[in-house]
Amino acid sequence: MLIDQRPTRPHIFLSAFDMHCVVHQNPGMWRYPGDQTHNYKDIEYWIELARVLEQGGFDALFIADVLGFYDVYGGNRDAALRTAAQAPVGDPLMTIAAMSAATTHLSFGATVSLTYELPYKFAKTMTTLDHLTKGRVAWNIVTSYQQSAAVNLGLDTQIAHDERYNMADEFMEVCYKLWEGSWEDDAVRRDVETGLYTDPSKVHDIRHAGKYYKVPGAHLCEPSPQRTPFLFQAGASARGRKFAARHAEAVFLIGTNPKDTRTVVDQYRMLAAEQGRDPRSLKIIIMLTPIVAETDAAAQEKLALIKSRAQVDAALALWGGWTGIDLSGADPDKPLDQFQGDGIRAFSDMLTRVDSELVWTPRRLAEWLCVGGMSASCVGSPRTIVDHLEEWLDVADVDGFNIARVTNYGTFEDFRDLITPELRRRGLIPEDRPARPQTARERVYGQSRLRDDHPGAAFKVGAAQASARRSAGPVTLRTSPRNVGLLVTLKAKPETKEQLETWLHDMQQFAEDEAGTITWYAFQIDDLTYGIYDTFLSHEGREDHIHGQIVKSLRTLQHDMLESPPDIRPLDLLSVKSFAPGH
Repeated sequence: MLIDQRPTRPHIFLSAFDMHCVVHQNPGMWRYPGDQTHNYKDIEYWIELARVLEQGGFDALFIADVLGFYDVYGGNRDAALRTAAQAPVGDPLMTIAAMSAATTHLSFGATVSLTYELPYKFAKTMTTLDHLTKGRVAWNIVTSYQQSAAVNLGLDTQIAHDERYNMADEFMEVCYKLWEGSWEDDAVRRDVETGLYTDPSKVHDIRHAGKYYKVPGAHLCEPSPQRTPFLFQAGASARGRKFAARHAEAVFLIGTNPKDTRTVVDQYRMLAAEQGRDPRSLKIIIMLTPIVAETDAAAQEKLALIKSRAQVDAALALWGGWTGIDLSGADPDKPLDQFQGDGIRAFSDMLTRVDSELVWTPRRLAEWLCVGGMSASCVGSPRTIVDHLEEWLDVADVDGFNIARVTNYGTFEDFRDLITPELRRRGLIPEDRPARPQTARERVYGQSRLRDDHPGAAFKVGAAQASARRSAGPVTLRTSPRNVGLLVTLKAKPETKEQLETWLHDMQQFAEDEAGTITWYAFQIDDLTYGIYDTFLSHEGREDHIHGQIVKSLRTLQHDMLESPPDIRPLDLLSVKSFAPGH
């Protein structure tokens, strides 16, 4: 069965995006009146933040991390240190236990780079946190990109990009074996009468011997509520997306335009389907920074004050780290085309798409970056903000939002007091929390353990059945590169719903016989609405499909079977994400 289920309007996933530092994605905002981020060193600061987020209906706090200085700008770390641009920075894991003790429902996602970890020890750390938080811990999987981190962690240079992801795939395999398969569910007996605490016969060595890791023994920890922590990922490269589509349960994206971002969302879902996963099980979370006030005019006044506190050096230090482009020595008020080179021209073109009427200078770039870095932003009243969020849901097909701060606690207190009530009024987040606290995975999937179509499920004790179920999922016809696609939406008449489902299954065989078709899968949007994702080698292959047997069959049956004509939208899968205004 190739059909998956999706509610008409599910509750969105709402996370807060922060970092164990003063300046995260908000260069210069430590100078904003009332900002408290200089207290990031104090546990009370994090406990209060967690309470504010729980009051605001957030599902999670997602904590970013870096392992080196931003030292591209000017060829050194001085600007980053002068302006607190992600330096100094603390460890994202250390505060989670305390925050979980002060809350009941909030989950915690921590960024940890597996490039500099050993899976055996790391699995122990995360299992411990999963126990302490009662299943409210998540892992943002990264491989790290900074040269400054590599040389300080014992390497002569950074490991090649794709090689890091090859290591990451094996790292995940080791962790799945430890988390999912080493201890049976009933291994811990705690039998006071016989003196048996753990049954040794139910604890198994994993006997892993791979290219990068050798772990012969068993996991040191008994199974935690989720076993495997909920898995986030934010890979943007082609190899990173492939990794995310295999392992991630939620993907964090950046983009400033819902229409352009939809292309990336579609590609992630197609890649997940190729892994045998329900494409809707991969949740897409877009980063967004709101500037909210009681009225649109008041919000614009707040934005003007924010821009007045922006620090050019801080913004360009972050920009250099993110892009590899050094803008040191620039006149802050002259156009960016004062610099030469393909890299800066490409980013100037990107900024032109953000606002084609603006002459972009380093100072204006800094003002733009101070509100959420390179992510989406929106400014206005609660109604204006939530209208914009709904546009992202409808146009980009995202599942939720990763809310970045301008100040702490101001951004999240404003969200709690102004935006959360409007979200609840529109049914986008629940009015009340569940009577029983949920694990991070329960909040998303309704279950604490990995879904059966997730590759980690293959390592569960007795995993043969799970593997058999996965083979019945969405189908990949071939593994050739995909260039273009089609997204088709079909709405059945109430009396022809079963007929449409049968037609979708019958058409799979025709798709398999088409020379240019690479992938095909169907999914259910609501009770009567269905969709199809197709991908093709080329524009010619797509045209052949449009004039082929499947579309001819659809045209013959559509008047009797469909409530309205099918909506057919071409997709350019390999287009480069552009940045457009987020205001």
